[in-house]
Amino acid sequence: MLKPKVLTQVLNQANSGGVKSTLLLTTEGSLLACAGYDDQEMHVAALAGNIWTSYTKNAEELLDNDPLGMVMIQCMDGKVAITKVADLLLCIYANKDVQLGLLRAKVTALREYLKDPLTQVATAAK
Repeated sequence: MLKPKVLTQVLNQANSGGVKSTLLLTTEGSLLACAGYDDQEMHVAALAGNIWTSYTKNAEELLDNDPLGMVMIQCMDGKVAITKVADLLLCIYANKDVQLGLLRAKVTALREYLKDPLTQVATAAK
């Protein structure tokens, strides 16, 4: 079973090198777990859910053929990377100075690490 405290510690490992917070969300944007804190965090969570829903509705075949399987957003105040893990969204919010390659590497590594445990939890919940 996945323990909330351990999950927060795992998410927190990505919070370095300009990464402000790491979030685990439902596909609707509801926050399940987070590490790090920023005033923008709740806005990022809601925005991430909406963006992901729009992206997958309008580009399902693109998502299936996309080896990255993620959405990266560059804003005035920071950068966001969103990817799907099991039936959840993993979102990393970083300073605007963080390189997109570093952000992509962090979200990819974290996605691969969480993939099996979150899939097992999702399967058990069904």
